[in-house]
Amino acid sequence: MSNLSLDMDLPLELRAGFPNSSSSSESLRVLDEVKACVHSVAFVATGLFTYLITVTVFGSPVLRQNTRYILLCQHCACISGFNVAGAVLHSLRSLHWLTTRLTCWILFDLQVVMARGLTMTLTLMCMCTCLSICQPLRYPVLIRRSFCGVLLLTWLLALVNPVVFTILACIHQPWDYVIGLDTKCSTALESQACIISALVLLTLMVLLIIGSYLLIYLEGHRAGHFSRSNSKGRCTILIHSLQMTLHILPKVIIITRLQQTLPVAVATFLVFSIAQSLSPVVYGLRSKELQEELPRFLPQCLQGWVTGGSTTRLDNASTGNITSSGTLASRDSAASTDTSTSTCPANSTMSGIVTESEWDERDKPESVDSESEMQRGNGSDQEDVV
Repeated sequence: MSNLSLDMDLPLELRAGFPNSSSSSESLRVLDEVKACVHSVAFVATGLFTYLITVTVFGSPVLRQNTRYILLCQHCACISGFNVAGAVLHSLRSLHWLTTRLTCWILFDLQVVMARGLTMTLTLMCMCTCLSICQPLRYPVLIRRSFCGVLLLTWLLALVNPVVFTILACIHQPWDYVIGLDTKCSTALESQACIISALVLLTLMVLLIIGSYLLIYLEGHRAGHFSRSNSKGRCTILIHSLQMTLHILPKVIIITRLQQTLPVAVATFLVFSIAQSLSPVVYGLRSKELQEELPRFLPQCLQGWVTGGSTTRLDNASTGNITSSGTLASRDSAASTDTSTSTCPANSTMSGIVTESEWDERDKPESVDSESEMQRGNGSDQEDVV
């Protein structure tokens, strides 16, 4: 056995970061069960968000031309794929199903690729936003020239690490060992070189994200968008920073295989999963453009329910306005009541919203006309007298 095979055949207790004790196997089984359940629930939530965002973006001609929303769709697809691969992998581990070692390697590689893809697409979204704010005139030209190439390079970087180390493991091991059954469902990405390269790539992504947000903040502060009165801009920066912090720090702990007790390991994984699941909401559903287009692409049952509820509220509001306007009109004078009843039904709702100042402005032309007619009458009388 080579050193690579020794790394792959390490006890799962050590590779998961648990101390070597008699209860470590049971703790690892509980952790795999928790991960399988959390991944399954997260897939349901993120799958729904991914469907809504993808259908809305590709169904809208305006959003479909926006690079940031295309990256958002890929980001959401990566989150859903990560949860699917994690649910299958940890279910196999917790149930101790007989699975070929190569199948486990491929499943873990797929999960790693999805994890790197969601981090890289998030980085590209930050960089696109930074370019659109700091270089608004050159941004369209840069996107047209380099978007496809940068996207291809991004996915190659996401694939190169797991594919290369899995191929090396297949080369260094006998084929019988590669296709042999493995109840522990080990991986081929446990060598020190693989872990170091993953940390280097993650560090690069973090530096790019921090640099992009720093430039965005400086440009916004220079333009006066982050003043004390603009609480929305400062709140957005705070939400994005908190979400990225909760997303990146647990990933560093997971990659480095730090030793943790079972409660700490569960808490770390829960924070990481919740931050990932909220990513479509933070970067997608909070967008005003997406919120305006989203109701048109909801399923028919939900669309009818939402439309019916809003129509009922509008009808009740208009009925209340008509009633209140009629009551106020009856209290004021009989003449105003005759005027309001002679108007068409379409204007009855608006009459309940008109303020007293608007009524005064409406009455001014009539009073001016009556005064002018009286002056004309007085002038004619004076001429007759003369």
